[in-house]
Amino acid sequence: MIRVLVGAILLALLLAAPTSAAAQPRGNAEDDERAFVETLRRGEPALAERYLALRDAREQAIAELKRAEARYAAAGPDLRSVFLPQLRQARRKYAESSLALLDFLDARDREALAVHQDSIGRINAILEQRKPTRAELEKLLRAE
Repeated sequence: MIRVLVGAILLALLLAAPTSAAAQPRGNAEDDERAFVETLRRGEPALAERYLALRDAREQAIAELKRAEARYAAAGPDLRSVFLPQLRQARRKYAESSLALLDFLDARDREALAVHQDSIGRINAILEQRKPTRAELEKLLRAE
């Protein structure tokens, strides 16, 4: 469960990076993402498919944004106004797809936090239940 949480945090950090960082090779990030997807598949296959769809939509939005930026940059100052609406739309699509992916990851992280908080509460209750027994046993040791 901790590995999933760490993977989700790493993915969130990678997804929050600017578009120029997305073009860099990921190395271990790809392995982390693969492990994250496999964990999702084992637990809830529908969530894995949802994540992959959101990730793919974001990657497509990044590619379209890069194309729009290239067209805008290639146009002379006089023609840039023609390409500006396409650039704005591509930025909007990139932001929407990135937010959708972050919403997915945030929801998964909130679920993981709730599970962990519940576990912590149960463990703390067990520790509290053991306190009187511990105190009694320590008292017996001091009495000898």
